[in-house]
Amino acid sequence: MTLVADPPRGTRPSVAEALGHYGLEPTPGLRLVLLPPNPMGSVLFRWEVVQAARAGTCFVARSKRYARAVLRRLRATVVLEVHEVDSRQAAERGKDPASMLALETEVLAGVAGVVANCPGTLALLRRTHGSLPPAVALHNATHGSRIRQPVGEGEGALYAGSIRGYKGLATLARAAALCRTPVTLLGTTRQEAARLVALSDGRLATRPPVASERVPDHLAGARVLLLPAASGLFGSHLTSPLKLWDYLAAGRAVVAADTPALRDAAGGAAAWYPPGDARALARTLDQVHESTELRRRLVSRARPRTWDERAAELEAFLLRVTG
Repeated sequence: MTLVADPPRGTRPSVAEALGHYGLEPTPGLRLVLLPPNPMGSVLFRWEVVQAARAGTCFVARSKRYARAVLRRLRATVVLEVHEVDSRQAAERGKDPASMLALETEVLAGVAGVVANCPGTLALLRRTHGSLPPAVALHNATHGSRIRQPVGEGEGALYAGSIRGYKGLATLARAAALCRTPVTLLGTTRQEAARLVALSDGRLATRPPVASERVPDHLAGARVLLLPAASGLFGSHLTSPLKLWDYLAAGRAVVAADTPALRDAAGGAAAWYPPGDARALARTLDQVHESTELRRRLVSRARPRTWDERAAELEAFLLRVTG
């Protein structure tokens, strides 16, 4: 199997460094090709596509732009994986969705199948484009090595990850100013989170980023894990957060924004609050933090999902659409 990928913008990592960023080791049977951030990247991409086509390969494309490039050059079997509906998101931002809609339409007309990251993404894609090729929704997951059986009750509430605006962290900051539970952001510095710390009246604590393989132990050391989300297409329909699957594997109670996408993923394994409602989040967080029985009930409902499970589901779908 060959994975052709763009490196993070502005970087030129080695293959080992790219894998290490995600806590991964080189895997037998997996060849990772990183495209250089210059015109040679396009040349290398075309070369890899031609070589793969000669071997009769099925292409699984995460990028619609790359999927279109393969479909235009070759009569090849392409399966598209989608985590977004770009045309709808462009319209939500007040931009003209025409070019994104044309790209989606062209690619969907040519691919053999579609893999969506969650049911909400697949439903929105169907509402936008009507009939689709064979399609399946496969939630994200976590690695089996990240599953924990924590000892003791843990301390405080923890949010792990980036602080992008669409993730509802302003609500979390305001809730931190209202609740009794100490709240920490893992993965940022106080300087990066200065606006959020100010919104919390200085109540939010921050911890800098840690290596990927150390994150599960930090999660297992908390008493409650926080998953805020803003209302909108991403939070309501398009997300199957990697952090959620790490949370569910950590053996700790989860408090999350009540959106259709997050409910579909976590089910009864989270305590819910309405997105944007800081007072409700503060109440819910304190209730979960202070009730051993409630936390045990939530943890008992958690169903950690591993990449091995998703890989088996993906393989079954690929065999169905390419057989």
